Amino acid sequence: MGDINSGVDSSSVVTPSAAKCLAQLGFTFVARYYRSRKSKLNHLTREEALTIVGAGLNLVAVFEYAGTKAAYFTAEQAAMDVTDALARAAEVEQPMGSAIYFAVDYNATLDDIGGPVTDYFQVVSDMLRPKFLPGVYGSGATCKALLAAGLADFAWLSQSVGFLGTPGFTAWSIKQGMPHQFCGLDTDPDDAHGIYGEFVI
Repeated sequence: MGDINSGVDSSSVVTPSAAKCLAQLGFTFVARYYRSRKSKLNHLTREEALTIVGAGLNLVAVFEYAGTKAAYFTAEQAAMDVTDALARAAEVEQPMGSAIYFAVDYNATLDDIGGPVTDYFQVVSDMLRPKFLPGVYGSGATCKALLAAGLADFAWLSQSVGFLGTPGFTAWSIKQGMPHQFCGLDTDPDDAHGIYGEFVI
């Protein structure tokens, strides 16, 4: 893989000084979160997106609300999450044809993946396309199954090497590293390969 791009994902708001610092360190993209309307956590805004892109960095969007256990993943929840993600994307003015990743942020079993997680992503895929391309963040097993089912176009492999199917999974578009602080931000470093759903505004 000779076309690796380095970036970070962060739950922290990226300030102008931090964006400039990240670019100076050689990073090429920043992944930031879209959130549920019910969430009190910060989320990517158009102002922040312009700051990041203005520093010469690409953006990656990931939606996460509470996807850390199997019970979360229902068709009804997917419909609410995609509705919220599309509202955030409209606020940011994310260009069509880029990706929105949805997180499966736990060590899903094969039964979970073949059942509720697949049901959830079926709705994600149906509602998101053709405006945006669906991506999945999760274990190697989760990523592999959703790529194979055609329900995700991009796979973002979790840093958690103990997760099912993660060791040896190579079909990732983004691969997450271990937490590290850069430019005053709590981040995870990431490697991206090829086209990974990135965008600018």
